[in-house]
Amino acid sequence: MPRYFFHIHDGHSVLGDGHSVLDDVGLDLRDISAARSAAMELGGEILKHHAMDPLLQHISWQVEVSDNPELGGRSLFVLQFSVQE
Repeated sequence: MPRYFFHIHDGHSVLGDGHSVLDDVGLDLRDISAARSAAMELGGEILKHHAMDPLLQHISWQVEVSDNPELGGRSLFVLQFSVQE
């Protein structure tokens, strides 16, 4: 089974302070379709825990799914989402 790494990037906030959280463990999944489902679940969890924070209004996030635990690996796809009021 291939291993997929889910890197989280933000940085499009009003405050202009962004960062990345790199996934150095990854998940063994059957295929890229399963990786897409896992990325959408992760995005939902991020929104559930951070969407109501008044400091995080007007922010964009990305979940980048890669074949490597470090930046510079092959990016397989990127899930983008944002919170705006």
